[in-house]
Amino acid sequence: MTTPDPSREPEPTKPAGTATTPYKDRVYRSPAGVVGGVLVLAIVAWLGIDAVVVGEGRTPWLALATMLFLVPVVFAYTLRPAVFVNDDRLRIRNPLRLIVLPWGQVASLRSGFSNEVVDESGTKYQLWALPVSLRARSKAARQDARAARAAARADARGGQGG
Repeated sequence: MTTPDPSREPEPTKPAGTATTPYKDRVYRSPAGVVGGVLVLAIVAWLGIDAVVVGEGRTPWLALATMLFLVPVVFAYTLRPAVFVNDDRLRIRNPLRLIVLPWGQVASLRSGFSNEVVDESGTKYQLWALPVSLRARSKAARQDARAARAAARADARGGQGG
């Protein structure tokens, strides 16, 4: 005789309707930012290790000091930024801080020169991990301008015909 698999049954401590999804967070990053960061780190490692091995005098120490400064900075600004999304919350990991916003507190998401999240209190948080496409932004601006012109024409016709 076999026992039922307990992982398939709902947890008795949780009320009905609050079951969490078994899926992991979806992660959004800039692929170009990650590739650029990896390339910069590879170049820094290549030149730095070469200077340490081949260099003379103060050169190895200067190379080590430069690598100790550049590696964390490049990592923080290219590889660390990410946006994690699940059904319950939005988690923004920027270079120097982590922001967790439940979806109930998110008032709007908008794109201008950067992607931003605005919460209910009006605080803006930038999404470093998601780049703004200049082409998409100009296309959206053209569509908004066309919609505004069409609305103006409709108002002008409505005023003349009525």
